[in-house]
Amino acid sequence: MVLGYPTPGATQKRASKPKVRTGCFTCKTRRVKCDEAKPACARYIFPPPVPSYLFGLTLFEIALAPAPGLGSRIETRALEFFFHKTAPQLAGLFAGGFFQGSVLKVSLVEPAIRQAMAAIGIVHEQAVLGRPHNPKEQGKSNEQVRRKRFDPLNVPIQLYNRSIRAIIDKVISEPNSLPLIAMINILFTCFEYFQGNTETAAAHIRSGISLLQDFRETQGASVTPWGIHYASFEARFMEMEIAPLLSVFNINVVPTGLKERANLIMNPVDDCGRVILADRFHTLYEARVGLMDLITSTVYHLKRSESAIKNDHYSDSETTTVFEHVQLSLRRWRSSFDDLVRRQKDTWNKTQRRAADMIRIISHSTDYSVKSSQVAGECDWDSNRAMFEELIELTESILIDRFPDEISRTLALDSGMIFHLHIVAWKCRWPHIRRKGLDLLTRSPRREWQFEAQHYHAIFTRIMEIEEAHLRLPKGQSPEDDVLPPERVRIHNFTVATQPVQPEKLDESEDPVFAVTFWCKPWGLDSPWGLITENMQFKSSQRGDAAVPVNLVSNKPWGVHGSWRCSAEDMQANALDINAEAIEFSTGGCLGL
Repeated sequence: MVLGYPTPGATQKRASKPKVRTGCFTCKTRRVKCDEAKPACARYIFPPPVPSYLFGLTLFEIALAPAPGLGSRIETRALEFFFHKTAPQLAGLFAGGFFQGSVLKVSLVEPAIRQAMAAIGIVHEQAVLGRPHNPKEQGKSNEQVRRKRFDPLNVPIQLYNRSIRAIIDKVISEPNSLPLIAMINILFTCFEYFQGNTETAAAHIRSGISLLQDFRETQGASVTPWGIHYASFEARFMEMEIAPLLSVFNINVVPTGLKERANLIMNPVDDCGRVILADRFHTLYEARVGLMDLITSTVYHLKRSESAIKNDHYSDSETTTVFEHVQLSLRRWRSSFDDLVRRQKDTWNKTQRRAADMIRIISHSTDYSVKSSQVAGECDWDSNRAMFEELIELTESILIDRFPDEISRTLALDSGMIFHLHIVAWKCRWPHIRRKGLDLLTRSPRREWQFEAQHYHAIFTRIMEIEEAHLRLPKGQSPEDDVLPPERVRIHNFTVATQPVQPEKLDESEDPVFAVTFWCKPWGLDSPWGLITENMQFKSSQRGDAAVPVNLVSNKPWGVHGSWRCSAEDMQANALDINAEAIEFSTGGCLGL
């Protein structure tokens, strides 16, 4: 068959089909010609359009969750304050995923979370403004406000109790709501700390740790480093959001002396109880969790050493082995952290760089805490000037805009400024650096957990005055930067009485006065302790009772110097009371004693 070709110049036609360029939507959809009659064309009226499907539609009735009630105007205002002020402050540099993410989402459907948030918002605003939320109470004294804190008519307590009842009803109806219980436990802990109830907050922390341990027993503990892999969404939430917060709470609640710290570890451990960290950190969160695990593990092993020393079950060689293991673990962590900084620092934003500085500060403070147990005398700290200067630089980089207003300085749960400024404002005797540390203490958050920054500022300032009194400088004049106090005048320790002086004579508007004892070695390291006891007034920056200041970098009984291997009661029994004004030294020795 021979194919024919079109004759040149001939026009080839194609099959004609109706084209629709104008008309109604129905005719366009059916691709037919429309007569464009109004209001409806003939094709739309007759015949009727055939539906594109021949089966019936099944409609399902979906029950919508009721929108959360706004409640009273006070509750609405409290929630707004929590969203804009409290949540960012509680989140800090590391807990934004919980306080600014999970909590806010769950509050839309869970009344218990929403009411707990409102209660926290109210007590936070009270702490900021320094007055009760109820305008009728503005004329009352702080003591009267403190007494009414547990009044059932008090709005925060009402919301707190409603939240408790709501979570109880939730547990009864849904027994497997453990993540929700853990979330509300964190909020209750924050509420009690804003109220100044440290014992109740500590009880919540212990309950939260028990919940986490029960969850691990049920679901199985992870065998991979933190943040790598989890079997379920609930396990990921409990381990990555709840566990780090409980670990921070657990670390900071120890100085209250209520109970021994729980050994809460987030990474897997080996048969000897040593933490197994990832070979390489990929995020700052991994590095921080690893450091917190090392801190918890270090304190656990040192507590065991302290108990063994008291019972004469440990030898010096065994104690040395414990310290060597602790220092080796910290060196390994620091190597991995430095590698993370080298790899990722160019990609970090301002917040991430600030978080990295905070982690480095915590690591330096941990090193110094371990070293404080091994120093033979206070002069041993003088060789760490470079590290003191680095701590000052890192702290200034964080404080420069970390707390821009008074609201942000109300309370901090993740900065740890008081702890590491112990080292710079007290253990550092270089005059210029020391005074910078004291200044940074006044710019830090007013309260960290249960401790007041201004209480420590007053104590460290008095220690500096005692140690520099032998120079007989005019008031307000600083020593030359290379003039350091001798060992004889240095304060090794301080203790504060747990009860105020003559509390029955205090007026309701007065701040309590406590007896503060400064410990020194004026006759040499091998001589008895000298005690200087003075009365100091401690003001509170906000509602709620602050904890009595304690030495957070204390000398432990396993220290190098032999006299430290006894209890504080034994040391005080063998000490001698002296006056600060009588401590004046010359090159010939001690005068006035």
